[in-house]
Amino acid sequence: MFDNFDLKLLNAMQEDADRTAEQLAEIIALSPSAIARRLRRLREEGHIAQTIALLPTAMADRRLRALVNIQLHDHAPAGGLAELKERMRALDQVQLCLEVSGTTDMLLLVASRDMAEFNAFADAELGSNPVVQRYETSFVKKEIKNRPMIRLDERDAQA
Repeated sequence: MFDNFDLKLLNAMQEDADRTAEQLAEIIALSPSAIARRLRRLREEGHIAQTIALLPTAMADRRLRALVNIQLHDHAPAGGLAELKERMRALDQVQLCLEVSGTTDMLLLVASRDMAEFNAFADAELGSNPVVQRYETSFVKKEIKNRPMIRLDERDAQA
């Protein structure tokens, strides 16, 4: 269970995880030591999965990024699908991998240095994979927003 302070703290950390306990205390009505204790507890309980640095758009735009829609074979063996998912988790090029509903079964966000690197990825990981029936790629022209944040409110306190 979360209380209102936990929710505010989780929202603030999603906005900027570099803030110190003193800076967080300025926006959340708790002492810096209380903030530090709560952050430690939230991390220990797994409510803060990891803290990462997001690169600026200018750096991300130097990469060729692609959204890849994957359609799997209808009767793909469970083991093959598990291997594909594990492989996608392991590859640094795959920034996001989602299992989705509809005509597409999986959606990837892939970052490559250039088209040659993307083609090598697609051939090795998708084109030759017996679980993959087909895939379709759209290339990112420009990043408009990249903010992986989930705004929490009192409804999330019950979770």
